[in-house]
Amino acid sequence: MVSRTLGNGRNVSALCLGAMNFGTSTPADTAIAILDRFVEAGGTFIDTSNNYNQWHGHGGDSEELLGSWMRERGNRDELFIATKCGARTTVPGDPGDAHWEGLSSSAIDDAVKGSLARLGVEQIDLYYAHIDDRSTPLDETVGAFGRLAADGVVDLIGCSNTATWRLDRARQTAAAQGVAQYSVIQQHSSYLWPNPPALQGQRRHGTPHYQHAGVEHFDYLSEHPDMTLVAYQPLLAGSYTRPDRPFEPRYAHPTAYVRYEALRQAARDLGATPNQVVLAWLLHHNVIPLFGASSLEQLEEALAAVELQLDADLVDQLDNA
Repeated sequence: MVSRTLGNGRNVSALCLGAMNFGTSTPADTAIAILDRFVEAGGTFIDTSNNYNQWHGHGGDSEELLGSWMRERGNRDELFIATKCGARTTVPGDPGDAHWEGLSSSAIDDAVKGSLARLGVEQIDLYYAHIDDRSTPLDETVGAFGRLAADGVVDLIGCSNTATWRLDRARQTAAAQGVAQYSVIQQHSSYLWPNPPALQGQRRHGTPHYQHAGVEHFDYLSEHPDMTLVAYQPLLAGSYTRPDRPFEPRYAHPTAYVRYEALRQAARDLGATPNQVVLAWLLHHNVIPLFGASSLEQLEEALAAVELQLDADLVDQLDNA
């Protein structure tokens, strides 16, 4: 598998495997088979969080499964593991955002200890602020992440579901403190764009929750080549290819329909699936797709996208549909 280079020169696989459902809705034996095949194909970048899958399990299930798998395989040094903090519930059984741990210094310190234990590792390769906790001063959050990086507890740090101006302010705050800056941002991004109100995000416990990578994110990234975008849910939960998974209402608008038809035509011309074209298109634009797979068949479909070549004319057609 081809690789991508993150902020500090670390090389990772061009595809990132999402482990959110591993150990819960994706049974352990299936999850392990997917992980084994991903690594066999050259995959190294695996994503999880300390709150997965607290709406079905107890939270941290995915980290625990990954930790057990790495110990059994003895492959920790071959992998790049990302996890997150900030959205784990403090009230077991109630994952509502009112109970999220947040991003205070003490919450971050407690969270990273829990993730290290569940994963069974001495260092986390990439540690994200899962949310933008505006109830905590930004300099406190940035300072806590910076200390973890300085102490070698984590290697790279990043943020997720964050507005561009908050990302920039966090990086400026880190520079002023002389600590590590966010070098990765994880946002929802795909080939289709949701309607404008959806781009503005939702409110979570009074705080704007900017899930989608919008025009401003891409503009910021073009000016800051040391930043990398990891795109979660790039395949829109299967809606590109599965009739039983219709697109969410936010994608029910004329531009989305036109782009979807352009995507389907490109897939027919290439002898590929729409999912593969979406992943290849993101890779062409230097975005790392973070995809989920609940079967080996879904994994193989995604892996084949890495070899899919999009020529300049086709990319132009897809970009401007």
